[in-house]
Amino acid sequence: MESPADTRAIKGLIWLYFWLLIFEGAFRKWIVPSLSTPFLVVRDPVVVAIYVTALARGIFPRHAFVRWIVALAALDVAAACFGIGNWKVTVFGVHANFLHLPLIFIVPAVFSRADVLKMGGAFLILLFPMTALALEQFRAGPDAWINVGAGGDVGGQLFASADKVRPSGLFSFVTGMAAFLATSTAFALERFLGDRVARWSLPFFAVPTLVFALAVSASRSAVAGTAIVLGAGLIACLRQRRMFRQALLPVATAGVAYFGLSSIHVFHEGLRVHSERFRGAGGLREGILERLAGDLFASITAAHEAPWLGYGIGVGTNAGAGLLSGARRFLLAEGEWPRLVLESGVILGFAFIILRLALCIFVARASWRALGRGNALPLLLLGACAFDLTTGQLGQPAILGFVALVAGLALAAAKEDETDFPPAKNSASAPTGKVRGRAPLAEALHPGA
Repeated sequence: MESPADTRAIKGLIWLYFWLLIFEGAFRKWIVPSLSTPFLVVRDPVVVAIYVTALARGIFPRHAFVRWIVALAALDVAAACFGIGNWKVTVFGVHANFLHLPLIFIVPAVFSRADVLKMGGAFLILLFPMTALALEQFRAGPDAWINVGAGGDVGGQLFASADKVRPSGLFSFVTGMAAFLATSTAFALERFLGDRVARWSLPFFAVPTLVFALAVSASRSAVAGTAIVLGAGLIACLRQRRMFRQALLPVATAGVAYFGLSSIHVFHEGLRVHSERFRGAGGLREGILERLAGDLFASITAAHEAPWLGYGIGVGTNAGAGLLSGARRFLLAEGEWPRLVLESGVILGFAFIILRLALCIFVARASWRALGRGNALPLLLLGACAFDLTTGQLGQPAILGFVALVAGLALAAAKEDETDFPPAKNSASAPTGKVRGRAPLAEALHPGA
């Protein structure tokens, strides 16, 4: 087995990855807006350092998914030579689509369930100042300094209504805030379902804070992401009936918070903006469900329009468009799946879509087995990242970071014991045969180990 010294450095780098994910938007908007473009890839050196350290210490997982990721990346780079052919765009495309995905398997190789809960505590603590910042952004006008976009662009945030923006918190864009709220919901709910909540503990205060944050978020994505996590919690309760009683407490707390906050003007105003946005977009069915179906059909349509080898990986991202035309916009398609097909062509584009779906299924299977042991956290974390893992725009830095980190945390939380992730190298201290009771997750992550 690896020693604590083998994993300590990698754990530290993963924590650095987490903190950069939280604060990179603040650097891009306020602290050093002139370096907004370099900060798009500020976590890339960290993730490369994680991989190099894991390889050097024999901890890098030997997994079919990793080989799939590397093979697709190589083929996409080769195919890009026949597309637009801008090497900077190709490098960014590799960053967006492939570079961070192996982190999903590094996190559970070094993180224990206790490490996952520590990071969950950090999410819940950060929830309070993040909500306070979102409140000020919601109150302020679109031209206020607190609502600038990446690069210090005044009016750079999306509008929720004529005089309100969609608060982005510390993130450069509202999508990061939506992913943050969904992940925080997963960690808060797990504390109740795990029956480890003391009176007046952090989750009790987190629940009303989440209710307030969602109200002023003015984001349907934030509401949808949180709803998916709550749906995962309901599935957990249906399989583990004892959790029903434990779920009553956060539900009651959220209900009391909702009625208590309804008398506050800004909370009521947030609900009004949400109502207008859902009604204007056709409600839940047309605004969200049909939008997902539209992405699927758009990818099929794109298959008829795309060159055999695509226009080149990265061309469809906003950053790629900025490198090619000087303006950040969608050159190929706004939806993620049609973008992938147009960038990489029919075969490689759909191969990457299938890879993302297969990754989600893999995490779901591990989460389901963990739920059978009474562990709901992996399923809740999967609920927080499943949408972005399968259809999220990976060219957006915050979405990419949350996908890689939260999916990895879900696998780490699903570990049955520390033998689930043995070292990849063969050493005298490594077990020569199967460890009794090893979970199927271990066999999947280290085939033949």
